[in-house]
Amino acid sequence: MKKLVSIVIPAYNVGTEIEECLRSIQQQTYLEWEALVVNDGSKDNTAAIVEKLAAEDSRIRLINQSNAGVSSARNTGIKEAVGGYLAFLDGDDMWEPDFLDEMITAKEQDDVAMVYCGYSHLYAGGMKRKFTYPYVSGHILLDVINKKTQVHIGAILVDKSIIDSYNLHFTEGCLVAQDQEFIKNLVSLVKVKAVPKELMIYRIRTGSAIRAKWNWQKHIHGVYAFRRSAKFILEQELGHYNKTQLAYDLAAREAFNLYKLIWRMIKNGYEKEAIELMDDQENMLTMEKLDVTRLKFSHRLKCRAVKSKNKFLWWLLRYV
Repeated sequence: MKKLVSIVIPAYNVGTEIEECLRSIQQQTYLEWEALVVNDGSKDNTAAIVEKLAAEDSRIRLINQSNAGVSSARNTGIKEAVGGYLAFLDGDDMWEPDFLDEMITAKEQDDVAMVYCGYSHLYAGGMKRKFTYPYVSGHILLDVINKKTQVHIGAILVDKSIIDSYNLHFTEGCLVAQDQEFIKNLVSLVKVKAVPKELMIYRIRTGSAIRAKWNWQKHIHGVYAFRRSAKFILEQELGHYNKTQLAYDLAAREAFNLYKLIWRMIKNGYEKEAIELMDDQENMLTMEKLDVTRLKFSHRLKCRAVKSKNKFLWWLLRYV
């Protein structure tokens, strides 16, 4: 018997895209699925469009909630899901028609808990460009941490039992990188199979977010997300990793992430805030774990400049 796939779809003001998203699911060659659209307090016609499609196809289900953010919407979907397999797709993205078939075939052939594939960027003018990192299989946590590969939340399929067993969820209130926190936690636990095809379509939106001033208070959430993930990972019994080496690699990457954030703060004129961050005791300890010998020369130079707290040196290197 074919397993049911629960597809969790957070949706907020995607009235112009949600039908195309759901049509791409309806066009799947694998038919055993449920689409759980969690309308996160949309102010446009998102809910009305989903209601219309759900009336035509009982596999589509609309769940309404007050606006609480994408993490909350995904968590709601996970709680409502009844399928043996779980997948995610944002309300403005799409899948190729053979996404589910290809992913399930690869998963069941290799008997792994999770599979992932590549994806394409879809631009406003209709141009599509493949976007892939090297495909790696097995225990891929270190590859993900060190960005030797990349796993998109809309390009995975996983046993729901894993999510339930470890109570995996998305951190609510986290403004960036909540999906990558979830993925790191997940791949630390399971063996993974890569499907070397671009089966997911990620829509590139243009608009005010691109023109807006860079906001360090938003992007620091990425540092916090990595810090939480590292803590979760090191609390697990992971016999397939050397725990000492893993702790070192996690600490080094967290330190590099923090350094990059602080350097970008300096470049964007947040010098006072950057110094306050560096003076925080936990951040001081984190920065000490940065292995500068593993960095490129330009990063070594900027890292030493950051640690110096020398504003004149910061000014000299600002445009490097």
